[in-house]
Amino acid sequence: MPGNYLNVNVGNIAHKGFYDAGKHFLQWGLNAEFVGISDQLNEWERRDSAGFSQPYSDSALLMTKRYKTSQDFNYMRWSGFIQDNVAFDSIGLVITGGVRFNYNFLNNEFLVSPRLQLSWKPKWQKDVVFRGATGVYSQPPFYREMRNLDGTVNLDVKAQKSYHAVGGLDYNFKALGNRPFKFTTELYYKYMWDLVPYEYDNIRIRYFGKNNAVGYAYGAEFRLYGDIVRDAESWISLGLMKTAENLSDDVAIVKSKVTGDDSTSYAPGYVPRPTDSRISFGLFFSDYLPRNKNFKVHLNGLYSTGLPFGPPDNQRFGDTLRIPSYKRVDIGFSALLLDGARKDRPRFSYFKNVKSMWFSLEVFNLLGIQNTLSYLWIQDQSSGRTYAVPNRLTARLLNVKLVTRF
Repeated sequence: MPGNYLNVNVGNIAHKGFYDAGKHFLQWGLNAEFVGISDQLNEWERRDSAGFSQPYSDSALLMTKRYKTSQDFNYMRWSGFIQDNVAFDSIGLVITGGVRFNYNFLNNEFLVSPRLQLSWKPKWQKDVVFRGATGVYSQPPFYREMRNLDGTVNLDVKAQKSYHAVGGLDYNFKALGNRPFKFTTELYYKYMWDLVPYEYDNIRIRYFGKNNAVGYAYGAEFRLYGDIVRDAESWISLGLMKTAENLSDDVAIVKSKVTGDDSTSYAPGYVPRPTDSRISFGLFFSDYLPRNKNFKVHLNGLYSTGLPFGPPDNQRFGDTLRIPSYKRVDIGFSALLLDGARKDRPRFSYFKNVKSMWFSLEVFNLLGIQNTLSYLWIQDQSSGRTYAVPNRLTARLLNVKLVTRF
């Protein structure tokens, strides 16, 4: 039986330009994009229980799920932008303002997105830069957002839109014996509308194919760079975020505890988006041999709280379970085998055209932690209950690499 086939042809022709007028630096661009889609969806799911297909029939072979559709269409999309960078050198202020537009011939949607950014470096003794940005952003739909869970394609899907507000700062300073350090932080808020909800089916993203949700996201990020070991970069980072969405047509059914029948229904309201990882912590440390910087070692660590998930049943309000937290530690060793900058290398060397040659050995997931990527859903036909079976990521991986630059 034929499977799934997707063929996408994309062609672009674009123009970009700029004009430097002293305090003003103008930039503009225009892009025409052609997209051709040819898709064939052919999926089925058969459940077997003790030698009998479920649902059972004595006259036909029935499938639990069956999707079979095909689509072939082409469309054009125009987009462009114009922006101006204005520098006020006397007060250390740079302002960037502009506007972007997009017209999609498939659904006849015309979008205008104004944006504004600023960067201010006050004339202080400390090296501090303040940053801010705001604007409207849009993401025109591609084919995967148009196709819903059963394979039906909605060509009228609009672009997903959002309003952003971001503020942050960069602080450069010296510490630990006059070594360079840099601290960066950023606070952000995003309001989103015309969202196309999606959920995970095993490791595949499946969209609902319609603009039926609004949402928000807010959080903060902090990162500290520095040479804890002189001339060896290290950093530590912390990210905090919350994001949720509200579907306009999502309805939850509550069953009666007495009769077991459907009794009441209600609107679930906001539910966590699939990317809602509340806390993310990262660490990177590098070092080298005291008398030979050509032999290096680095240590990388990552921790993040689990993402929400639920059964792939086209009901977003049920996706409130949480995957276990992701934890991983990597270690790597590298050695410079050949340095093209050395003057004492023989002229007749076979590697005279080699600029550098590095050998590295890395161990990913050093502790062998069994992190969960997603879940496979299995139904018990006798009770009707559904069980989530975890899909595990690679426990430990050894990577050997030789990098040569000519």
